[in-house]
Amino acid sequence: MTLSIRPMAEKLEQLHALDPIGKIIGGTVRSVLKPGAFKDLLSGTWLGHPVHPALTDPTIGFWMGATALDFLGGKRFRPAAQRLIGLGILSALPTAVTGLSEFADISSDRPRRVATIHGLGNVGVLALYVASWRARRKGHHFRGVALSTAATGLVSGTAYLGGHLSFGLGIGVNQTAFQEASGEWVSVLTEDELPQGKPVLAEAENVLVMLYRKDGRIYALANRCSHQGGPLNEGDVEGTVVECPWHASRFELSDGSIVRGPATTPQPAYDARISGGRVEVRRRP
Repeated sequence: MTLSIRPMAEKLEQLHALDPIGKIIGGTVRSVLKPGAFKDLLSGTWLGHPVHPALTDPTIGFWMGATALDFLGGKRFRPAAQRLIGLGILSALPTAVTGLSEFADISSDRPRRVATIHGLGNVGVLALYVASWRARRKGHHFRGVALSTAATGLVSGTAYLGGHLSFGLGIGVNQTAFQEASGEWVSVLTEDELPQGKPVLAEAENVLVMLYRKDGRIYALANRCSHQGGPLNEGDVEGTVVECPWHASRFELSDGSIVRGPATTPQPAYDARISGGRVEVRRRP
């Protein structure tokens, strides 16, 4: 029998009492943080993957370094431990802002509940480290160590929940990563079923594809948005750019490149043609 703490995280997914809190937080952030350049900056569109996980590393690293010095460094390393805690506090601020940006994009109840506990737990972590830093600054070393030790235990739990959100519930991962269209031409619908200027959903060997016909050219993208899985065929198309109806990511139809985030991964684009009165698609070489 394998020991696992995952069932505890899965129980948090069922805490319906968290729904009102999560919806209030998410709605508030969305009302302030609109789609655009600043949202893209916080989302990691420029980086190629979400920026929040990368920012957690130095924050936790500073705090864990302080804990190591507390227990292994001796008296002469106390000032260094205090400085590390201070650096962790400062770095936690942009980490929290990028986390709130990701939180606002969560549409499903189960991951939002886990994210709510993750976020509120980290507020507690930050409060404990601030209290520890203040205690140390006033000369109350052992009180400061006790507070930071408690914070270290709590942050270990919230970090696990962050991992569960990504690896257990797929938040922040490329939603098209495991979609592999055929390299051969696959017939998906008749030519008459693809009118001009209207997104149409088709299926090519278990891969959902959004088709769009404009000025005699056929465009084909993976229909599942790489950001959070929104259906692109339900989005608006302006020129040769489609906008996801869920979080307003925009993709160029010709190659799937990101025009605007919060998506961080380009949309898979496919070759498309008409042959014998049928629309066919294939994976690009």
